[in-house]
Amino acid sequence: MNKMTTYLLIIISQLFLVTSCEKETTEPANLSGKIEKKVVRIAKDKNIPSLEVTITKGEEFIDFNYNHKEVQKQVIYGVGSTTKFLSSILIFKLIEDKKLNINDKVTDYISLTQSIAGIENLTVKNLLNHTSGLSDYTKNPDWITSVMNNNAPKTFEKKILLVNDTLENNGSFSYSNTNYLFLEKIVESVSNETFEVAFNNFYCANNLSEIKMGFDENGLQAFFGQTEQASSDVSAWREYYGFDGGAFTNTKSLDNFLTKLFRDKTILKSSTISEITEWTEMESMTIPIGSGKIYEYGNGIMKLIYNGQEYIGHFGGTLKYQSMTFYNSEKDISISIATNCSGKNFNNVFFQELIPAILDEL
Repeated sequence: MNKMTTYLLIIISQLFLVTSCEKETTEPANLSGKIEKKVVRIAKDKNIPSLEVTITKGEEFIDFNYNHKEVQKQVIYGVGSTTKFLSSILIFKLIEDKKLNINDKVTDYISLTQSIAGIENLTVKNLLNHTSGLSDYTKNPDWITSVMNNNAPKTFEKKILLVNDTLENNGSFSYSNTNYLFLEKIVESVSNETFEVAFNNFYCANNLSEIKMGFDENGLQAFFGQTEQASSDVSAWREYYGFDGGAFTNTKSLDNFLTKLFRDKTILKSSTISEITEWTEMESMTIPIGSGKIYEYGNGIMKLIYNGQEYIGHFGGTLKYQSMTFYNSEKDISISIATNCSGKNFNNVFFQELIPAILDEL
């Protein structure tokens, strides 16, 4: 990770500085106004380039976006690892339809050209809940370098070359993007379609066609910032994710997804959703979110505890984007956020300022 930081700091160049010191206005009386005011204030103060927020609380619908004056308007965002949640729903539909079993062996569907010791014992469930022990190909310094040089690996076969040949901590939680590479190949084997086609067809069939994979990023802007002083335009970077982080959409579509999945239950049966929310302790990888935290992972889904309330969903982050989509069943709240910025500075603002500012109002 130090190597990654060194590489990225080399390319940091000043793009825009904080430009807003706007006068405070009267506090809005309604929930929507309060949340939007708080979020926009943080976005201006912290130089967020673009963001989008959609929230449904019972009958109340909140939807707004913010765009820095020096950044072009953003209408679709990469959602990073929120894709894992979206992909797991497709996989559980295959399980529900008895085309796949969660305890199937990975090697029933995938043959590797190079050996990974112990892979013959892995199941679909080990991939879904990150207990496989497969190393994360995106943690390999060669992957970071390839992204910056615009020659990141696109295929499963090239990405797998960045994976260690032995499993580490098999059976214990260890978050790895590689797990969802294997799930791509399993879905291709079961569906006889490419993983992108299978993913897009599934969401089109559920009237969620604006959730898509294989999106052409040309024309979209994204920024990387390690410090508060400056950020770099990294729009040209291509990370070439799949089920691990390659979906693009907007927050309204994510809100619709949560509604169909949890409120209407038109995507999966309640019994299937119960399988998804079988929790594994994340052990050393607890994620702090303001005063709250994420410390349990299901089968493609995270649990966030904040102010004593339970939210389930997923966060996502790449070198270019950040996102979240979570649902609180007790209060019937769905919340989705997306931004086109990443790096240490923007990550801290996202997790420790933006999200808490919203959750504190809910």
